[in-house]
Amino acid sequence: MFKLKRVFVPKQKESDLFSFLQADMHSHLLAGIDDGVTTEKQAQTIIEEFISLGYRKIITTPHITGDFYKNTPEIISKKLTDLKQHLAENDITINIEAAAEYYLDEHFLSLLQDKKPILCFGSKKYVLFETGFMNYAPFWEEAVFLMKANGYTPVLAHPERYRYVQEDFGFVEKMLALDVLLQVNMLSLLGYYSKEAQKVAQKLIDARLPHFLASDCHHERHSKLLPQLQTNSYYKKLLNIKWLNKTLTQ
Repeated sequence: MFKLKRVFVPKQKESDLFSFLQADMHSHLLAGIDDGVTTEKQAQTIIEEFISLGYRKIITTPHITGDFYKNTPEIISKKLTDLKQHLAENDITINIEAAAEYYLDEHFLSLLQDKKPILCFGSKKYVLFETGFMNYAPFWEEAVFLMKANGYTPVLAHPERYRYVQEDFGFVEKMLALDVLLQVNMLSLLGYYSKEAQKVAQKLIDARLPHFLASDCHHERHSKLLPQLQTNSYYKKLLNIKWLNKTLTQ
């Protein structure tokens, strides 16, 4: 069980906590298609929490992998419609869209090579992707090149969680040199995943390198922890970064 180091931060209204972001662009709130929520009711509970925290928009991003989460744009679109209908029936109003979190595997590479439709978000056509937690694919540079060549803007999900980044921070510089944007998980700053991930997240924030800050919310346990970020020593630093999240509501 991780422990939180408490520091004094003037308390805000919970409804203002993440108003500086306005949009969350990484979560798993489409029921039953990945390791996120299993029902629309669970998604509703989380979304109500998000609204209370000051979010105006949610872009949820189910996993797409070649071997396990074999989601397609059609599957994701149908699940998004189901969720929107459920929210409407329960009088919950928020702008919600869906993209995906692609695993950088041979399946994703083949989609890019064949110029198949890739789920993206925002006017810059951001594509959220992740790698293996221990190692990255040897063809990662080719995948980045193809994303850009196909008109997309690559966004690496939670770099602080990858062991290879924890052991060699220089990999972040390689990604940035190829115009890959970075997205940090809020819970990493709380030490939720590991001390190593927390340290790298702090280092990224200190260097003002990340472009997006996101919940990566999979279930209610995650959403209930988010308000604790207000008592974290890095909360004020987050307020002074020009996150691209806010541009997603324009």
